[in-house]
Amino acid sequence: MRKRLLPKPDRSDFAPNFKKTADNDVLDLGWAEGQLSDGRPFRVESWCQDQMTMLTYFMSTKGLKHADDEFFQDLLVSEGLLRFSGSGKRHVSASKIKDASGNKMWSVNVVVGDEEETHVEDAFPMNSYTDT
Repeated sequence: MRKRLLPKPDRSDFAPNFKKTADNDVLDLGWAEGQLSDGRPFRVESWCQDQMTMLTYFMSTKGLKHADDEFFQDLLVSEGLLRFSGSGKRHVSASKIKDASGNKMWSVNVVVGDEEETHVEDAFPMNSYTDT
């Protein structure tokens, strides 16, 4: 049986922000790309805003049209893309978007930590935007 070719997330229309301004208080930290065990390409971006650090994972909705937050929480852990801390707090929120190529993608936000607690101990290694 042939595997379906799934689109790679296209973030070519994304311009990282490296300095907070009155119009944009998000700081973009890093990114990585990889492939899930089912062959699905993904991209993850790390960013921070309002004393919170976040990870956003992008992947095709094909075959995952009815997934929910709990599904993605389990998926990211089982794929070795992150490990939650012992605090028990797991903030995962998924929504559907269209990427720069018009492909339907999941955008899965994970709260890494805030000014009081760290919720994710380990995550997928990131590339720095400044190194590209």
